[in-house]
Amino acid sequence: MKVKLQVDIRKLIERNDLKTLKLLLQDQEPGTVFEMIEELEASEKIVVFRLLPKDLAAEVFAQLEPDEQLEIINLLKSDPVLKEIVNNMEPDDRAELLDELPASLVTTLLEMLSPQEREETLQILNYPENSAGRVMSPRFIYLKENMTIDKALEKIRKFGKRAETIYTLYVVDDSRKLLGFVDLEDILYAEPKTLIKDIANYNPIFVYTTDDQEEVAGIMRRHDLLVIPVIDRDERLVGIITIDDVVDIIDEEATEDIQKMAGLNVTYTSYFHTSTFTFFIKRIPWLAALLLLESLNSFVVSHFEMLIATIPILAAFMTSMVDAGGNTGSQISALVIRGMALGEIKLRDFWRVFIKESFQGILLGAFLGIILLARGFLITHNILVNLAAAVSLTVVILYANILGVILPFMAKFFKIDPAVMAGPIITTVVDVTGMLIYFSIAKIIIGI
Repeated sequence: MKVKLQVDIRKLIERNDLKTLKLLLQDQEPGTVFEMIEELEASEKIVVFRLLPKDLAAEVFAQLEPDEQLEIINLLKSDPVLKEIVNNMEPDDRAELLDELPASLVTTLLEMLSPQEREETLQILNYPENSAGRVMSPRFIYLKENMTIDKALEKIRKFGKRAETIYTLYVVDDSRKLLGFVDLEDILYAEPKTLIKDIANYNPIFVYTTDDQEEVAGIMRRHDLLVIPVIDRDERLVGIITIDDVVDIIDEEATEDIQKMAGLNVTYTSYFHTSTFTFFIKRIPWLAALLLLESLNSFVVSHFEMLIATIPILAAFMTSMVDAGGNTGSQISALVIRGMALGEIKLRDFWRVFIKESFQGILLGAFLGIILLARGFLITHNILVNLAAAVSLTVVILYANILGVILPFMAKFFKIDPAVMAGPIITTVVDVTGMLIYFSIAKIIIGI
């Protein structure tokens, strides 16, 4: 269905049947229009943007990838359509767009904005990146305590269309300090002369403009909120964050964590909108660093060269040792990092997690060690070699499980994203140290 609609749009453009195309597009949801034009060329997208109602055009434009937005801006630089699109974008979407553009284009677009839109955009851009202030909307309705219900409804009717949401309204004092909130439902059912203070809830959950966006998403998830107020250091209400913003934050943070866990510098553009060279730059630093770290194995092997030369069969267990250790470390680090991301595991929980996973490591190591001991007799009947391999694996599993706990907590303590410590990092560290543990224990047990 999606492809058919895209092909139809292209044919309508080719036939210059723009009247039909306009009728087809004007009642569609932004997400539907985006899917319909996703595969069109930039020049064809421009035709569609000229036909869309200005509010719809702004919402669709905000969903495009940064490189697509840049291409369309360059093509529409002197076109009034661009001015309409930019002025009708949500302030947070507009700020995100300006963040991605060259300075010369930012200046051009800012000049196209009305004074009010420019002020809202610059206000958002002044907040730190990835903070609540960067993703909030300054378009909200606030009410005063002594306002009557009929006056409140009058204000909602007057400003509601421009507001991000009208379902939750915030109560402030004369200096716009946040006091509480009231639901639209309560306003609708209240008597016209009832005062807002009589139906308001005076225990609002809020965030500060400088709070991290991931923390904001966590708060809204835990409290099942559809909207949350944002206040400044003076506790004045300056914006709101809605559930659609939180969905974007969760998507962005999940992408970031997955890429970091894979040993990849973060890229926020989609796969087909990211160049091969960009991926190369993002991937090569980690791959090169891990290669150099992994090469330390050669020093470990050379140190135990005499032991391996005397009992070559020891080499048969090397891969089992490093693979099992790396897998164990990756498992527990993923569990700990996920727990941290959901707020289930805090820094203060270190010793609880450490003790629990130490015990878990002993159980896992002992069980896998017994399996390796039994399997070892399929390779060699040398009891000491098999025993050395089994004991070594038990110790490596315990060590890897503990390391998978320590590294994320260390990252959290030093304010580094714990996701960095997963996957390739822990696997490589366990590979190198696991070999050292294996040969050291084998040397002691065999007595060489």
